[in-house]
Amino acid sequence: MEQTLGRSLYLAHRVVHDELDRRLYEHGASVWNWVLLREAANAGGASQRELADLMGIEPPTLVRHLDKLADEGLVERQPDPDDRRVVRVVVTKAGHKRLALLHEVVHELDTEMRGALPPRDVDVLQRALAHVYEHFTEEVTHGRS
Repeated sequence: MEQTLGRSLYLAHRVVHDELDRRLYEHGASVWNWVLLREAANAGGASQRELADLMGIEPPTLVRHLDKLADEGLVERQPDPDDRRVVRVVVTKAGHKRLALLHEVVHELDTEMRGALPPRDVDVLQRALAHVYEHFTEEVTHGRS
């Protein structure tokens, strides 16, 4: 029986995720640390809830990861000056330095993956994955099932 496209996509995702996590672990981080630092840096003082939404995770899960990054001095939680109920997440100087290192690790793996395929296949794969993503995010956005 032929393997389904979804299964192939899952297996490729899993092996790349695990390899990236392994490489980031060598630098005291994980995929979640990298994603959270990246989103926090890009969002520039987003609230914890906004970051959770950006990452597609529940706020309690985010808090666990934020606690670790805050303990390492990579992010700071700051009260919102206009709404004391809101806590803003700001990446520290040390956090930006760590993020730059983690980006290097991510780009090394990306370069390796691109080198495993002919350039034409890289382009086709990127377009195909974008179409799959758009298809299913449209379904969620428009309430189709």
